[in-house]
Order: sequence, then structure tokens, then C-alpha cells
Amino acid sequence: MIKMTKPKTSNFFKKLTLAFLKTQQKREFLVEKLQRQLEKAEKEAEKAEDPSVKAEWTRIIGFLTQTLNSLLRSYDATKFNEDLQQLKRLVEMAKEEHERLSQWQAELEARERALAIKEEELNRKLEALSKQQPLG
Repeated sequence: MIKMTKPKTSNFFKKLTLAFLKTQQKREFLVEKLQRQLEKAEKEAEKAEDPSVKAEWTRIIGFLTQTLNSLLRSYDATKFNEDLQQLKRLVEMAKEEHERLSQWQAELEARERALAIKEEELNRKLEALSKQQPLG
């Protein structure tokens, strides 16, 4: 008896998925942290009276905004790819279900044809029997 083992690639994909999820969690954490830092920088810029200090906070706000924008774009692209992969899986499942239903329908039609042939055969036999028996 040959023992079948699972391919080792499944373990690879599990690790890859786990790493991906950890990356997404880190990305979400960083977005939240950057948003908090951005809010702090905006408050400090509003409080600053010295134009050079205000300019420095404005520069920091710009940097935080660019970084946040980059992270969010990356997150959106990743989310889009996740959704696209889910859609591909759903399409594949729908195709498999369609194939299964098509096979089932073909089998059902074959059975209906076989039943129709048997019905015709029985009707001929009944007709032949009714001709053999005298009407009483």
C-alpha cells in the first residue's frame, strides 16, 4: 500500500499567508500610529507662534501625509488583490458547480430517455395482452 503525503507546497502557502497577514496587521498599526502623529503635528503647528517653528511642523505634516498616503495606497492595492483572488476562487467554484450540474442534468436526461423507452415497451406489451384476452 502506497501512502500518499500532502505536497510540501501547502506548508509554504500557509507560511506565506501568515506572513502576509502579519504584514497587513503591521501596516494597519503603522497607519493608526501615523494618523495619531499627524494629529499631534497639526496641533503643534496651530500652537506655534514662531514662523520657523510653524514651517518645521508643516514640513513634518507633509512628510507624515506622504508616508500615510503611500501606506494607504499599498493597503488598497493589497486589499484589491485579496478581493480579486477571492473573486477568482468564487468564479472557479461556480464553474465547478456548473460542470457538476451539467453532468447531473445529462444523467437525468439519459434516465428520462431510458424510462420513456421502457414506457413505450410496456405500452406495446399491454396492447398485445389486451388483444389476446377476449373482452368479456
